[in-house]
Amino acid sequence: MKYPYIGSDLDGTIVKNNDFKILEETVNDINDFQNVTENNFFIVTGRAFQNMKYYIRQLNVKLPVISSNGAAITDPLTSEVYYEHLMEKNLVVDLLRYSVENDLDVSLYTATTLCALSNAERVKTYKELYGHYPDDCQPDFILYEDYHELIEEVENDAHRTIKLMYSLDFETEQEKAKKLIDYLKSKDLYHPSTVIQSRILVDAMPKGINKASGIRKWAEIMNVDLNDIHVIGDNNNDIEMVSELPFGIAVGNAVDNLKQVAWKIIDDIENNGVGKYVKELVGKG
Repeated sequence: MKYPYIGSDLDGTIVKNNDFKILEETVNDINDFQNVTENNFFIVTGRAFQNMKYYIRQLNVKLPVISSNGAAITDPLTSEVYYEHLMEKNLVVDLLRYSVENDLDVSLYTATTLCALSNAERVKTYKELYGHYPDDCQPDFILYEDYHELIEEVENDAHRTIKLMYSLDFETEQEKAKKLIDYLKSKDLYHPSTVIQSRILVDAMPKGINKASGIRKWAEIMNVDLNDIHVIGDNNNDIEMVSELPFGIAVGNAVDNLKQVAWKIIDDIENNGVGKYVKELVGKG
């Protein structure tokens, strides 16, 4: 019996934004789907690979995972990198210098690592939320005391950068966020943004790299037909994936832009939308 592959976003789709946890019933339903299909469920996220390790274990994910909004594909068990789309070094240096000049909180992503300042907002948040998890499930950061040190490392080819992510306060830094987005537009970069836990998170990536391109590359690597993949998301960085793939799904709590382009809208995250959907697929065979 043939079941589809399910590529699911994390935050806002199965991971609750308020506490970064997955409902127990969602975990159970996804694991039941994994057992029946021999692990057809995988992750497609804007997060760094480091920030999904606990969910990989919790959901028994065996298939390659897509991270950084399609910029990298990695084996969840061995950390082998199957694909990475690198940013130009000079561009990365420009973005980091802009961060210094405008007092911005930015993190640098590679396919398997996450670099940030030791006092970065995301570093503090992840330590607070994941501190009780086993050591091997907590995200590992490469930390710096200032951006100049990080810039020097980039210039010396110490990091293979695939994405930068800015974190701004929703209440006090909206104007700064708008200025940042204008700057990223001037650099002709893809710049999806989301709001999570009163933070505006803005990515900086090359145009043409998104979750849809990541799914296509994943299908090529895995020799899977795109018609055999169902993708699920909730936010602006899921629009390309949901609109361009044959079976693009939005959870009920998704932004309106995503719902408008979705093939199907399922129940929301608090009502176990994704869990119900995979349970329905198993029931139908």
